[in-house]
Amino acid sequence: IKWPGNKKNFEAWRAGKTGYPIIDAAMQCFNQTGWMHNRLRMIVASFLVKDLLVDWRLGEKYFADKLLDYDLAANNGGWQWCASVGVDAQPYFRVFNPSLQSERFDSDAEFIKKWIPDLANCKAKDIHNPLHSDLFRRFNYPKHIVNHDIQKRRAILLFNAANTLEFKPTNRV
Repeated sequence: IKWPGNKKNFEAWRAGKTGYPIIDAAMQCFNQTGWMHNRLRMIVASFLVKDLLVDWRLGEKYFADKLLDYDLAANNGGWQWCASVGVDAQPYFRVFNPSLQSERFDSDAEFIKKWIPDLANCKAKDIHNPLHSDLFRRFNYPKHIVNHDIQKRRAILLFNAANTLEFKPTNRV
């Protein structure tokens, strides 16, 4: 796969400035503590690879450099799974929706409000739907850097294109 993502979006992801509160809170937590819950690891990895279309190896390296509980096999395998590459990968068309993940696993937005204090006075429903609210205007919060629905379609097209490359076995040894 030729990953079309860009450095600007990668840096926004690393800094926790994507405009998606669950992603940004998870990255703020990670950058400050060196640790992240496994569910959040899957959400931020899926976002980097399938929303931002950034090569999974950049995320894997960033985590390898910062994780307090770093384990080569777990980190590398987890990133490959989320990126739908490697031996035991999730299906490429499974793309975590950050808003649904946020709503499902932090319904009251407690985790998000802890790590993004600017959103402490926001309603949870606004936090979970940053594309349909004006968080960035009212609460000094960054505007979303991509639209998840559009990026999901782009990711699936990218993987479909990679999967249609013809494999031609040869008799050579």
